[in-house]
Amino acid sequence: MMTLPNERSADALQIALRAARENEARWMEMSPEFSGDGDRMEQWASTAKLRRLEIKRIETLLAEVEISSPGPTLR
Repeated sequence: MMTLPNERSADALQIALRAARENEARWMEMSPEFSGDGDRMEQWASTAKLRRLEIKRIETLLAEVEISSPGPTLR
């Protein structure tokens, strides 16, 4: 088989990254109206921050996989 495990990992990470970015975009669209409910605003902001961190983590993992896989080789 010509597909390396790192290539499959990169593909899976690309899919996860796309999904995480879509989730973040949807979350940002659901921004609550500014209101006197500070707890609600704080919870929304915390979730937005977690979604951004998830994207950064996946991007880092993807970069590591791409660096460790210089190119396809035959097995």
